[in-house]
Amino acid sequence: MARSNRQLTQFAVDRLRYAMVYGPENAGKESQGNTEVEADICGHCERPAHLVVRLYGKDIMRILFSPINPRVIAGVLIRTGDFYDSKGRPSRTTRERLNGLLDALGAAKFIPEGVRAFIREDNSCALGKGDACKAFDAGAPAVLLLAHPTDLVFS
Repeated sequence: MARSNRQLTQFAVDRLRYAMVYGPENAGKESQGNTEVEADICGHCERPAHLVVRLYGKDIMRILFSPINPRVIAGVLIRTGDFYDSKGRPSRTTRERLNGLLDALGAAKFIPEGVRAFIREDNSCALGKGDACKAFDAGAPAVLLLAHPTDLVFS
């Protein structure tokens, strides 16, 4: 049975919420359809666990947790996953998945509400909110956001 993008986005959001409540180290690895969510735990170093969301096996989001409190998000690395439309913009599926996750992060106050991957008036793709955005396409396939509840902080 095929699953809709909405159901698969909700699956990823639910796994993210689970990691925020119980810690990423307890998130394990789960997949549904083309979407996989996995805790990335370093077995030989002290870095906190990351939560990785993959689309067709490629990273589209890596949530970085604080070394001081493993239930606090320190930053989010957002990637295109190398899935593009004919204009070099992230695919509709990639944007759908990312936007659901960004909405959840905004609702939890780790990033400002309303941050999105969106198509601009000039048909380019950007990640951010309004004029506070960065290019997000084949030429700029990754954006790092630092956690802040009200300010959009790119690194």
